[in-house]
Amino acid sequence: MVTAEVEEERRPVTKPALDAAFDPAVPATAAQLLGAGERIPADSVTYVKQRKQFGREIGSYQWIKHQLADVRIALDFARPLIDGAAVMLEGPDRARDVSAAKVAAGDAAYLASRVGLQVHGAIGYTAEFDLSLWLLKVRALVNARGTPDFHRGRVLESLTR
Repeated sequence: MVTAEVEEERRPVTKPALDAAFDPAVPATAAQLLGAGERIPADSVTYVKQRKQFGREIGSYQWIKHQLADVRIALDFARPLIDGAAVMLEGPDRARDVSAAKVAAGDAAYLASRVGLQVHGAIGYTAEFDLSLWLLKVRALVNARGTPDFHRGRVLESLTR
């Protein structure tokens, strides 16, 4: 084994350099959240078409339709923000764009996970359904690369300058 000693120059990391490294990872995390958020209602729709209660598919009940529609709307609103953040990574409002995308994707995916769990019921926690894996993934990704409060603060800061 060959070892070499290299003397490195230590320089303080500046905020622009830190942001340049951090910001490209944020839309990637937002895209993962969107993907997980898309999978949950897809699985939920399949489940509510199969599950019967009181002689009817539970998907025929209005409350379930409305909840799944709300999820669809949230996911559809998050997608263009993620696309825009990815395109504008070199733009002057990069911090605002990537943070807005992360907040929207996180909120949409979290809504999808809550609704998915409600329509599945307790069986959604079991290993029999992939929903439990998607719930864990969403919970982890919502706080990855900055909490929702951190990103809301970045958006607010960029708008009040």
